[in-house]
Amino acid sequence: MTRELEALSDSDIYPFHMPGHKRQPAGGVLDEVSRLDITEIDGFDDLQAPGGLIKEIETRLAEHYGADSAHLSVNGSTCGILASISAAVGHREGLLMDRGSHQSAFNCVYIGELRSHYLKREIVPEYSMSGCVAADTVETELKALEEKGQLPQAVFITSPTYEGFIADTGRIAETVHAYGIPLIVDGAHGAHLPIEKEADITIVSLHKTLPALTQLAAVLVRGEKVDDDRIKRFINIYQTSSPSYILMASAEGCLDLLEREGEAKRERLERELDGIYGLKSRLKRLDIIGPEYVGRYGIHGYDRTKLNLTDRTGMLDGQDIYDSLRQRYRIQPEMCMGRDCLLMTSIMDTEEGFTRLKKAILDIDGSL
Repeated sequence: MTRELEALSDSDIYPFHMPGHKRQPAGGVLDEVSRLDITEIDGFDDLQAPGGLIKEIETRLAEHYGADSAHLSVNGSTCGILASISAAVGHREGLLMDRGSHQSAFNCVYIGELRSHYLKREIVPEYSMSGCVAADTVETELKALEEKGQLPQAVFITSPTYEGFIADTGRIAETVHAYGIPLIVDGAHGAHLPIEKEADITIVSLHKTLPALTQLAAVLVRGEKVDDDRIKRFINIYQTSSPSYILMASAEGCLDLLEREGEAKRERLERELDGIYGLKSRLKRLDIIGPEYVGRYGIHGYDRTKLNLTDRTGMLDGQDIYDSLRQRYRIQPEMCMGRDCLLMTSIMDTEEGFTRLKKAILDIDGSL
């Protein structure tokens, strides 16, 4: 797609169509981008009914993740979640959902007037952090709802969580499928991980943890418990009818890079992360938490690219660590909450960035 966009920009075809910038410079920093910014014109496929360039990208995405089909979303995982729940759960029907779900899932409950039932996550007591929904909790809730004659039409969970905790999706899927209903997984924060292959639908935000532009996501479908055409229909309902070709082209660029350099970049990232986690034995008060909770609090695995930095003595809360990193060391964390400060890493992080982070962690720890 990128090659075709470049060729169009260099051609003598005049654009008497949207967008209004007409691929002409406006004297701003985005001039180079705007020359590739087009709408659905001849030769560039249609996101609402892909059959050419866009379909090729979606096919590559499905192959990359081992899914039966993939649908691009230029409206982020928000659109994917709305569409997936709407496709699986009828109007005013039941949904069993993770209490810690993204706001888009609750918005879907509102839009569809769904009867929502909730799955409580386990809590990591030392830091008041959410763990994951446990498989036993899903079994208990489904059994209770069935006995009441209120069996939901789908189950919706989050894995991995924002903090990097991974649920036992295999056991959860086995339980859910025993009741003849589909499992939908919000995997927005796990696009860099193997998808939850036991799930019927997994939504991933390519932009969050892979080299793709902000807002780009995909809905990955396996099996036939939810009709694929119905999923696509609802994606079209919730998604803009004027998609950004620059965003879609970034999916192609992301896949190209992963195929060309992905393994080498992942190995380099693992070495850098080894260096970060290796600081734990040298830290007197700060800690990098997460992996040690696997096997407890509903946590089946951990995404070590998520760095949860905390002060185990309680002298500093998450906001204090966040502010120190930002103001003193010019490092921008992802977020802070309670005693935790979260930093997200990816295969695109640099050696210089990790060097700065290690120095900052040691300095902050030494100042306490």
